[in-house]
Amino acid sequence: MPSPNALRSLALACRDAGGRAWLVGGSVRDTLLGLPCKDLDVEVHGLPAPTLLRLLRRLGRVNEVGRSFGVYKLSVAGGTLDVSLPRRDSNAGPGHRGIQVEGDPHMGVVEAARRRDLTINAMLQDPITGEVLDPFGGRADLAAGRLRAVDPATFLDDPLRALRVVQFAGRFGFDPDEELVELCRRAPLAELPAERVMGEVEKLLLRSARPSRGLAVARRAAVLARILPEVDACPAGAVDAAVDRAAAQRDQAGAEPRPLALMLGALLHRVPVPQVDPCLDRLRVHRSLRFPLRDRVRGAVAAWPSLVGTPSDTHLRELAETEEVGLVCRVAHAASGSPAPLAALERARRLGIEDRPLPRLVQGRDLHPLGIEPGPEMGALLELVRRAQLDGRVGTAQEAVALVAHQLADPSPSSEEPP
Repeated sequence: MPSPNALRSLALACRDAGGRAWLVGGSVRDTLLGLPCKDLDVEVHGLPAPTLLRLLRRLGRVNEVGRSFGVYKLSVAGGTLDVSLPRRDSNAGPGHRGIQVEGDPHMGVVEAARRRDLTINAMLQDPITGEVLDPFGGRADLAAGRLRAVDPATFLDDPLRALRVVQFAGRFGFDPDEELVELCRRAPLAELPAERVMGEVEKLLLRSARPSRGLAVARRAAVLARILPEVDACPAGAVDAAVDRAAAQRDQAGAEPRPLALMLGALLHRVPVPQVDPCLDRLRVHRSLRFPLRDRVRGAVAAWPSLVGTPSDTHLRELAETEEVGLVCRVAHAASGSPAPLAALERARRLGIEDRPLPRLVQGRDLHPLGIEPGPEMGALLELVRRAQLDGRVGTAQEAVALVAHQLADPSPSSEEPP
């Protein structure tokens, strides 16, 4: 994150040029909540775009990500500042992409704040003095744990805001007022690209201590029924308990995107397996960071019931052939609340199969000294060894070769285990 000195330098430079810089949006909200701020959003009033751009170039490297409407990324010591002019939105078409944005440095702080979605996101803070401007009562709503729309007349200009309400409810444990719930019910969610829907679902699942709070709001506002009707049809109590238990395990789930796989598995755990793919299609879930996210989620939903009891080592080894056992164990614990899947996870670690199959003891080249050439016979013998390995009957390459030699000497069905 950029240093406070970099932010202050920007604010002082804007002041010296005749303008004023304000921290806005989530930066102010999180500061007042005592939460760490990953992103700093700065809105500069009173400076035309060319003047602001020249000023920014003196302070660091500038990426003109939205030059036509005054949005820039300023790279400074320690990170990046998101800098923008005050903006005016207009709804020129359906959906999130139908919003047109125009920068206006002289529109005033109240009108600039009015374009924001919720009152808790509509506060401004002076980086130099610490002064907070709160034209719509966001500070009182923070204290009350309440979500309210800044302007009900324009809230639905961006239907994505209904999903933002859901993930804010989950992340902060805040409750929307009835007017906001009604607005969310009317949001035309079908206009949204699947990737934007998934972005908000991901925030709910990965940033909430209790994602069930967001799901409860999603049900009240008929959001869940429209984006994931298969989940909406599942028992609410079971789904809510599962996602909250999964959230408690996120930090132990491994590298990204495994925490997301865990959370999606918990969210979908009651969905009938044939309906899992339509859910993942609706959210555009495929591969992520070279990880087969879609396959792992589908596999975990199908396999978790088998781990609620006391699965044998053989079953765990067999499961590792196609799934990540650790992920399935965590989904099973989230889904059931039983400690048995976590015990199975510890056994999988000892067996060396938490996130990969059991290493094969022999390859085709290891059978050449026995006179076995590539072909159906070699394939059958390798499968024989693999089956014995999964059953725990052989554990070393020497034992595997001895099993093959014994099979060659006596190919009857009863000869699979050497004397």
